[in-house]
Amino acid sequence: MAEDLTVPRNATLTSDAPPPNSTEASEDLTLPNGRPAPLRVECNVDEEMSLSIPAAYAAFTAWQRVRRQGDEQLVESVHVRCKEEDDGTVTVRVVIWTPKFPDGLQIALLRSRPEDTSTDDDIECDLNHKDYGSL
Repeated sequence: MAEDLTVPRNATLTSDAPPPNSTEASEDLTLPNGRPAPLRVECNVDEEMSLSIPAAYAAFTAWQRVRRQGDEQLVESVHVRCKEEDDGTVTVRVVIWTPKFPDGLQIALLRSRPEDTSTDDDIECDLNHKDYGSL
């Protein structure tokens, strides 16, 4: 039996739908309270189901099957956290976990400041690796 997923009423569930381009995405970025959403989150699973929804916060974790000391295990390998900061900055943080980095290693931090009219920078990209435990 499939797990019952509760989906907000303004989510779009489609079967293998292509992701919208940036023009289409900007047309429907409203949260249920009417406030503009800083993010649109999309997830495609096994080419059978996709979810596309405006969001103020989102987190996605991928677990991978590995073999350790002769045993098969599922381990958290990548985590993506997206949110709007208190100052209005929208951030997307990508963290990985490996045996070398059991506490996590941030491999990317993307920032945008959609409310800042004094800059033309679309996205600031920090690819410096940082120990996630120290952030």
